[in-house]
Amino acid sequence: MERRLPPLMPSPSTAITPNSKNNEKLAFARQKRRQVSSACANCRKRKEKCDDKRPTCGACARRGVTCNNDIKEDDPANAVALRHRNMSLKKENEQLRELFRLLHTLPAEDGQEVLSKLKTADDPIQVLRSVQQAKLLINNPNPNSSSYGALLDSRLERLDLLALRESAIRVDAKPWTAVAGDGIVSELVSSFFNWDDALYLPFLDREVFLEEMRAANPGTAKYCTPFLVNAMCADRCYTCRRTKAFSGISKRNLADEFFNEAKKLLHLENGRVSIPTVQGLTLLFSIACYRGTDKLGGLYRLAAYDMFKQLNVNAMYAKIRDDPLAARGRRILSRLAWGLFLFESIVGYMYLQQSWIPPPQIPRCFDPPPSADDGPIPNIDLFGNPHTSESKSPPFITGALYSACDITVMLYESMDWNHRSESIWGTAQDLEKRREMIGKIRKWRASLPPNMQDDINFTPQTCYLRAYMNQVIFSILRPLPSQTEIEPGWTVKALHLNFCQIDIDNMERFVKTYTLRDYACINIAGAYNSILVLVYYMADPAVHDMFTKAAYLIGETGGDFPMCRYILQAVKAIAWQSKVALPPKSKRYFENLDRAENSFRDISFALPEENKKKLLATGPQPRFKGDDMGSLLFKWSAMSIEF
Repeated sequence: MERRLPPLMPSPSTAITPNSKNNEKLAFARQKRRQVSSACANCRKRKEKCDDKRPTCGACARRGVTCNNDIKEDDPANAVALRHRNMSLKKENEQLRELFRLLHTLPAEDGQEVLSKLKTADDPIQVLRSVQQAKLLINNPNPNSSSYGALLDSRLERLDLLALRESAIRVDAKPWTAVAGDGIVSELVSSFFNWDDALYLPFLDREVFLEEMRAANPGTAKYCTPFLVNAMCADRCYTCRRTKAFSGISKRNLADEFFNEAKKLLHLENGRVSIPTVQGLTLLFSIACYRGTDKLGGLYRLAAYDMFKQLNVNAMYAKIRDDPLAARGRRILSRLAWGLFLFESIVGYMYLQQSWIPPPQIPRCFDPPPSADDGPIPNIDLFGNPHTSESKSPPFITGALYSACDITVMLYESMDWNHRSESIWGTAQDLEKRREMIGKIRKWRASLPPNMQDDINFTPQTCYLRAYMNQVIFSILRPLPSQTEIEPGWTVKALHLNFCQIDIDNMERFVKTYTLRDYACINIAGAYNSILVLVYYMADPAVHDMFTKAAYLIGETGGDFPMCRYILQAVKAIAWQSKVALPPKSKRYFENLDRAENSFRDISFALPEENKKKLLATGPQPRFKGDDMGSLLFKWSAMSIEF
């Protein structure tokens, strides 16, 4: 039989003519059978053949959907890099647009905060994330959330940023301290120069200190050291509200952390004698007083003055007295000597002692008060510009520190007379001398220009000056019986009550005008001086209202300074010892003062008079033995660090 074979298809090499329908079908069939390395995600899902065209395969193009071709292993390396770069830029663009949208929608204050942060940030995307986290924290503050730690950090970061933005002085925390960030440290440094440097601890040259701190080189700095910076920050932690908020949120006591860091750094200095070490030691003693541990902290006081004597500031000043290029050095030495004398005079009065540091023999570096011919002098801010409602500092008075030196010299003379005239107290000779000293003070106050008088220009500095002046008068009157006539119609008691009233009225006014958001410990000096006078007159009902106000004002600062609660405890002990009852209205301010967490109290300056005199008679006196004192101090400081 004849075998029938099927017709053969044309060879692939056969030329295809455009007019041949069969050839067109053959070409399409061959195209469909072309193999690809992998299909796009859409084709894989639909189990459909994919032609792997880029950027859109044929199947996706026919359906009108986005083709999601993955990067192939066989793609060239530069193509892979370009795709990664494209994806990264796309994501970054979306995030930047989100940041832009946030700036449009945030309130003005928060928006300004974000802009401030962008100026200092290395990556704007990090700023976006912190803002998003902060918003989430506010909307959902759930401590059980797994991301609560990150959100908490964001809240602390916000506090630090606000502190930096609102600080009058901006500095970098590192390399000086690792306890807190730039914002908190800037706030504390600003607070020191706004308040303590204004009258209480004016022994630093601000210009030189900040110049070296901003240079950020502890190895070459002479007047700014990590020890001094940490001591300064610890000193100001007690009243700075944002710093206290930071401590509350983070559950960290920044005051203790700065204090302990300062003590560690002091130990590393190993007794090196320097100006910033004297200043830092003085600050540590001040902090010990705030904490109610001044008897233990007294070692810092002794060491500071011992080191100050070793410096021999008078000799240092004499070497550069006539050098026209040494104006800065003269200013630094003068600030140290007179500032330390001002501080020690306040401390000595608290202990009923004469200042352990005599009046300096070098010129004062402070600006003198303006003369009457200069006309009205406006209040200024921290940097010497006219003070306005926008200033980031309380108002300052030109000549205030110069005048404070005048008062302190008069206090030194009064305390010296009290010591030398003890055998003739109350005699005609003694009274004549005391009347002469009171007349000198009144004449001095009458010579002050109007802008330095508290009843004309009430500012923190004029308030301090008036409290200082009254303190000198209290020291002059202290040894005299209450019924001794000082002036016609004015007994010791009448003068006491008059000046107590001025001090209490001034502190009430201070609290209303400047609040207690940030202030200096010296703000309570007037109320403290008054209550220790009034407690001995409580048999007179006319004194009760003043006594109650003084107790209230001291109690108001007790939340910031533990020592204020101990002062009230001491006043309560004096009343009990004198067998007089506390005024009924004041009793609530003397309740719940002995808190368990403050059991470390060992104060000596708020003891009843009899116990205080015994303590001072047997207490430590400055002997200025540098080697022994230095080794004792640094050994004790290292052992007393609190962890």
